[in-house]
Amino acid sequence: MPYLLPWDPWRELREMREAMEKVFGRFPRLFREEQLGAWLPAVDVFERDDNVIVKVDLPGVDKKNVKIFVTDEEITIQGEMKREEEVKEKNYYRSERAYGKFSRTIPLPVAVDRDKAKASFKDGVLEVVIPKAKGAQARQVEITPE
Repeated sequence: MPYLLPWDPWRELREMREAMEKVFGRFPRLFREEQLGAWLPAVDVFERDDNVIVKVDLPGVDKKNVKIFVTDEEITIQGEMKREEEVKEKNYYRSERAYGKFSRTIPLPVAVDRDKAKASFKDGVLEVVIPKAKGAQARQVEITPE
């Protein structure tokens, strides 16, 4: 019989990894659709000239399944990626591709003119261009000591 240390750090790491995988799924995929009921597409928000640009990665999503709502202070992108087919074969080992409904609400860095927002969808990337409101500047929030 092999000698066992009273404290086995490798066993503890394995157990910790297994526990994390039960909660979050396998790395690098942090959240699984069956746990949250949704998936979250990656989003970039930045300013270019007099516009706020929002880019959203939506590979495999049909543009007919995407809705965009813009207010003066935030943007909400909702949609759904439908699963192509369900495979019930004996030799099907893994399914990690995201599908299902999603919704992201992102605060905008400045006030915008929501009525002039324009969106385009190309190669699985949604781009929303929203002009800044006249005289809009980034909001700064001051913290007051308690």
